[in-house]
Amino acid sequence: MQKITNLIIFLLLATCKITASPRDTIYYENNKKLLYDTIPYMIRDQAFLCAFNELQMMFTGIKTYSLKRAEFIVEWAYSGGKMEYSKFCHDIDSVTNILKNFIKVNNIQQFITAPNFALFEYFTKPSPMNENKAFVYDFDDFTGEKDFRKQFVTKVMETHTGQCTSLPLYYKILCDELGGQSFLAFAPRHMYIKHIGEDGKWVNIELTNGHFVRDEWMIQTSQISTEAIRNGVFLTALSEKENIAFMITQLGKAYHQKYNSWDYFPLQCAEEVLKLLPNFCDALILKLCVHQQLGRNYLYKYGQIRSNYADYNYGEFKRMINTLDSLGYSQQTDDEYKNSVEKALNDIKK
Repeated sequence: MQKITNLIIFLLLATCKITASPRDTIYYENNKKLLYDTIPYMIRDQAFLCAFNELQMMFTGIKTYSLKRAEFIVEWAYSGGKMEYSKFCHDIDSVTNILKNFIKVNNIQQFITAPNFALFEYFTKPSPMNENKAFVYDFDDFTGEKDFRKQFVTKVMETHTGQCTSLPLYYKILCDELGGQSFLAFAPRHMYIKHIGEDGKWVNIELTNGHFVRDEWMIQTSQISTEAIRNGVFLTALSEKENIAFMITQLGKAYHQKYNSWDYFPLQCAEEVLKLLPNFCDALILKLCVHQQLGRNYLYKYGQIRSNYADYNYGEFKRMINTLDSLGYSQQTDDEYKNSVEKALNDIKK
């Protein structure tokens, strides 16, 4: 398990690869004017701003919850507003109708898990439903560092390949459309599906390897602490509000990948989530990354010069670290996560 102290090093080396966009901002310290021209500004991308506003309304209950719409909004913003919702809905509806027909033909409508059964068949077994092409894990740029579209549901639909974010999101959207029950859940650097079985017990679906898994397997392979489980950080079914919170953090990450900047837009995304969900770890990490980069920019420009701004920024950075640590949060590096996925796939083949 990676402790939070190691997480800082990981974020410095792997996450915060920044080319900051400067803004001339004046601060006063001991009546002395200081020009902090290394502070990045929020790029006025109207698509991202519109996307944030809509997700914010969904998050606060002003707008009706829809994970399908939330996923589209993130993809739409990243595309610069060049996607059509009608096309996105048509593609989802086409698959939903196929799955409904599968349920009807197999006469399993009476089971509450009928949508889950149909979806498991659709994702894991080649059949006419999926054009004889089951869905598989895509190891190429699986973090979306080079191209954030690797994280998108539309990419899964087009290629039948995805990773631990896009595959569960696609499953959850389809299950919602079928009127079924399923939940997203987190493990370190990972997302999977939970649902209630016919016996009333929880079932875990690991779409990266196409199998059912037990909590014990998740705990062992991801080295999850008891503290993290007790605090609901990992292995806990997410609520609708938490689903939208995740999509808001996805919007912030998409912005960062597109503009190569941890600036005030990702910070706004993180802080919006933390207003209502102060222990939501994805938002804590997002806020941590922004304050970390602001601190690095400041140090690069001014060195070890104390100021109210520097103290506040470092204080927020440390607060995020302490909160994550108190929750039992842990993380895996890219290599560790890739190795765990490959091991799981190899175990299944044996």
